[in-house]
Amino acid sequence: MDAYSVWHPSCMGVGEDRYESFATAVEDPYFGALLGTIDEPDGTLTANHAGLVTRTWWDTHGTGPTCAELIEAVLEVDDWDTAIPDPGRMVVQRNEQLDLLHRWLISYWSRLGTISYIPGHDDVIRPGRVVVTADAEENEPR
Repeated sequence: MDAYSVWHPSCMGVGEDRYESFATAVEDPYFGALLGTIDEPDGTLTANHAGLVTRTWWDTHGTGPTCAELIEAVLEVDDWDTAIPDPGRMVVQRNEQLDLLHRWLISYWSRLGTISYIPGHDDVIRPGRVVVTADAEENEPR
């Protein structure tokens, strides 16, 4: 999975807050990025990828990744300002929105059970259960 397919507007609808089940009153690029990332069917694939990355991290390092390390490893985004353009916000506000987006993704993957993380307990993410499907296996790098 690469950053282009996760965050590029032509692939995931990032920045578009209009979905079949609802429409938001105001378009927000970070909310659009969140919805574009968890929207099915790719939301489950991304969550499974996060779980597999966590397991591989444990096998390699003997401990789990931090939230920031997992987000970086799963999404592989070099420049968040380019990936989620939001010129209407100051840098401090964009950083706060990005932090919120990352926390929501970690929470979502935890709720799905592909990772295990308890905020405030420690900084380490533990493996959860990963449902291996034919689609997930085809999308994983070998």
